[in-house]
Amino acid sequence: MSTAETEIQTDINHKRVLDLAESVYRHPALNNAFYDLWLGTELPAEKVEIVARNFFAQVAPTVNRLALVFLRMSPDDLVARSETIENLNDEMGNGDPSKVHTVLLKNFFSALLSRIQSRHVAFDDIDPTVLPATQRVIDAGARLFGHENVKIGCGALLAQEWHAYAQLVYLYEGSRNYMRHFELEEFHEHCEFFYLHIGAAEKEHKLHAVSSSAALCTTEEDLEALEYGFTSYLNLLAQFWQELAVAAGPSVTAA
Repeated sequence: MSTAETEIQTDINHKRVLDLAESVYRHPALNNAFYDLWLGTELPAEKVEIVARNFFAQVAPTVNRLALVFLRMSPDDLVARSETIENLNDEMGNGDPSKVHTVLLKNFFSALLSRIQSRHVAFDDIDPTVLPATQRVIDAGARLFGHENVKIGCGALLAQEWHAYAQLVYLYEGSRNYMRHFELEEFHEHCEFFYLHIGAAEKEHKLHAVSSSAALCTTEEDLEALEYGFTSYLNLLAQFWQELAVAAGPSVTAA
C-alpha cells in the first residue's frame, strides 16, 4: 500500500471510530430512567446515599481500567500509550493527592449528604452495599479493559470516555436540585469533581480515545474487536443505570 493509500485508510478508520463513539448518544447508557429521575426531582437522603455509593463504585476503578489497557498496548503504540498515560495522570490529580478524582467525588457526596441530613456524613460511613449491576460493571468491565486483545480494551475505553462526559453533565445538572441546602458559592466550591470533567480534561479524553483507537485499528478485524468492547461496556452501563433507577425511585409498598 502506498503512502497516500495508507493516509486515506487511516482517515477512513478514524471516521469509523468517531462514528462508533458518537453512537453513544443513541444508546440506553445515556437515555434512561435514572437520568430522568435525577434531573427531575430532589431525592430523599436514603435514595441519595444509594446513588452516591453505586455511582462512586462504578467510577472508582477508572484508573485501574486505564492501567489495564495501557499494559496491553505494545511499546510501539506510542500515540495510544502516551494519551492513555495522560488520561491516567489527570485521574490521579496530576500528582496532587488532594485532587485525585475519587477524592473529589467523595468530598462532594459527603458535603451533599451532610447538608441534606443536617449532620456530618462521611462518605465511607454510608452503607457500602452495591447493586448487582454495579458489581457487574466492576467485574465484567475489568475483563473487557484487560482483555488480551487490546482492541477490545480500547473499545471499552472509548465507551467509557464518550459516556463519561454526558454522564457527568447530567449528574451535575441533577445535583443543582440540591442547591437550596448550600450557600451559592459554597455549592460550586463542592462541585470541583464535575467542573474538572465538564471542562477541558474530559473533552480531551474523548478525542484521545478516538485517536488512540484509530491508531491501533488497522484491519477490519481490529475494528470489529473495538466495536465489541465498546458495545459490551455500554451495555453494562445501561444495565447499571436501569437498576439504579429502580433502587433510587419511589419505594413500592405492599398493598
